[in-house]
Amino acid sequence: MAGCLHSLYKSIENLSDIYFQPDQDKNFVLNPKVAMSGAKVPLLLQSVEQSYTTSKFYRCGNYHCGYVANDPRAICPSCRNQMTSELSYVDPPSDIKASSSGEGGYVKGVITYMVMDNLEVKPMSTISSITLLTKFNVRDLGAVEEKVVDFGIDEVLSLLEASLQSKTVLSDIFLRNHTDHESQQ
Repeated sequence: MAGCLHSLYKSIENLSDIYFQPDQDKNFVLNPKVAMSGAKVPLLLQSVEQSYTTSKFYRCGNYHCGYVANDPRAICPSCRNQMTSELSYVDPPSDIKASSSGEGGYVKGVITYMVMDNLEVKPMSTISSITLLTKFNVRDLGAVEEKVVDFGIDEVLSLLEASLQSKTVLSDIFLRNHTDHESQQ
């Protein structure tokens, strides 16, 4: 399988439930539900404040037909009339809710997580850090540096594209940009 989305998926699947907020289920992340297929549903998760959205739908004038369309030019498959009677659909409250601890999101915020180059997510601890340094044969801790990156829409889109093609996503996006920036100076 090209890319590394499988690594991301597997790491979330293998992440213990103790790392998730008490009122969250990792299956919401692993198997997200789309409100309706074919509708123009926003692909990004909505914030808690934007948990209600409305969409327009249409039915034919015949109340006995049970069909609904999201385009008023559609033809009812039952009576063959145009579906021009407007209906409004209101989404139920989002499944994304603040936990009882006041934190938003799915995982507990008091824990630090490590995201590997292949997007594998792991809880970070002293032991896991030492294991990682040993795995990569790091002898000089002075050579290790922290890299803080800013995420904007361009970086998100680049990450998504790279995650479908590469197994070294973070290096490809952030170190490539850093190298390109240094060579321009």
